[in-house]
Amino acid sequence: MKQFVFFCAMIVSLSAAAFAAEDPVTHAMKLFEKRHYGEAAGMLRAQVSSLEQGKQGAGYLTLGMIYLKNAELHRELQQVTVAVSADYLKRLTFLKGKGRSRFVDLYLGEAFLEAGKPDQAAAPLEQFISSEGIEPRSTAMAKVALGLSHYLRNNKQKADELWGGVDTTDPELKSALAAAYSKAGLVEKNPVALADESLAQAKKSGKRVPTRLLKNVLAVYAKAGLTEKGLALVNSSDLKGFSYREVLSRTKVINYYDLSLLGDISTLYLQASIVALEKASADAKLRATVNYYLGEAYSLSGNVEQSAKTTASFISSAQMPQQYRDKAMARQGANQYLRGRQFEALGVWDELSRKQPEDPEVLAEVLIACSGIKVDCPKPVKKAVASVETGEGRKFFTLNIALGRYYLGKKDYARAVSFMEAGRDKSNKNKIESNDPVMLVSLAEAYYRTKKFSEALEIYFEMSKQFPEVRQIQEAMQGIYSMEHKSAGDVKIF
Repeated sequence: MKQFVFFCAMIVSLSAAAFAAEDPVTHAMKLFEKRHYGEAAGMLRAQVSSLEQGKQGAGYLTLGMIYLKNAELHRELQQVTVAVSADYLKRLTFLKGKGRSRFVDLYLGEAFLEAGKPDQAAAPLEQFISSEGIEPRSTAMAKVALGLSHYLRNNKQKADELWGGVDTTDPELKSALAAAYSKAGLVEKNPVALADESLAQAKKSGKRVPTRLLKNVLAVYAKAGLTEKGLALVNSSDLKGFSYREVLSRTKVINYYDLSLLGDISTLYLQASIVALEKASADAKLRATVNYYLGEAYSLSGNVEQSAKTTASFISSAQMPQQYRDKAMARQGANQYLRGRQFEALGVWDELSRKQPEDPEVLAEVLIACSGIKVDCPKPVKKAVASVETGEGRKFFTLNIALGRYYLGKKDYARAVSFMEAGRDKSNKNKIESNDPVMLVSLAEAYYRTKKFSEALEIYFEMSKQFPEVRQIQEAMQGIYSMEHKSAGDVKIF
């Protein structure tokens, strides 16, 4: 795990005090190495501010790294859940007669909105609204979503008409409206206040707070940058809970999920990472190393200018190992490309791929940079393929994985599977303690695309032990698997 190794090599040696056996930073590092991100972050977050002065910098750096890796993972999960769930929902719409779900149109419309396709969201939402026998609250939910579809297509008058008819005395509907305002960027509508009010109303009732309401509020907090409130909500919520369960028959039950959840969690973790890393940068002894991770965090957040600035600062630090300065140069190439300096970026990547002696981890970083911004990098890819064909040992695992993810982005799924399988720990093939969860998510997607459903589901079953929120992907994939085998498409994962 490149980040953990770098942390061990660089941070501990730079820290003013050695870590004791029971030190919370040491404990968090061990959990981080096992990819138990939630446990590591929760434990360290509660104690980092009370660490003695000489250890706080290392504590915040560790916390920032944990949140950064978790943010990257949940971003990958978000992309997969939108794609797989949309596939599943579209298949459900093709069913006719009594076995057809009445709620699939609502959730398909919301899936299109989450995928950034508001023009395609309108038709299923309108069909749901026109359906007979639907309870008024669910119809109102669809009108909120339809209003967002209209707003995002610049029909603000129609959006206001739909939103104006929503009963805001219902806390669940109020939360839906708050989330819609937030996604539309309507700060003047004060979505945060609406979200707070809906949550307070729901808690005051004494009943269980609806999962859909919690996820709507979470979406508002993530968009508003209310990191502390958002993380508190994440930590107290059932992340595997469904938004709605539709019972169609004794043997057919469909659970529907809010597809924005994983993306909102990713946003909150990334915000928390940047906050922690910026605090860590106050420690002069750690500042250069912090810049390595801050550059990555700013890049993931879309702040290209700030990423370029902090990455350049790291590269200029002569005391940093050349291998990690080369890795940072690969990321800086992506920053240059996004700033319109494409020729210069390609030159940087080509030069790194030609560098001798060959370093498979640096070459892997080049491919990760290329695939991250969806750029063809033929020379580095050619060099990487030749390297893994002749190289042996674990040091080439990272390069195989990078090649697999590159080909996944190119939709060459057979090659993606081949390379990622070569980079996986074969004795513990689905264990997150032995494999990077981001790689496992990419491999599961490649399996799914090649109709190896069982292999993909095995990965998610194992991941669910640490990340219960992957349940929504499991159920959608299981539903498609059932349909492929000509069953009724029911989903049962207990």
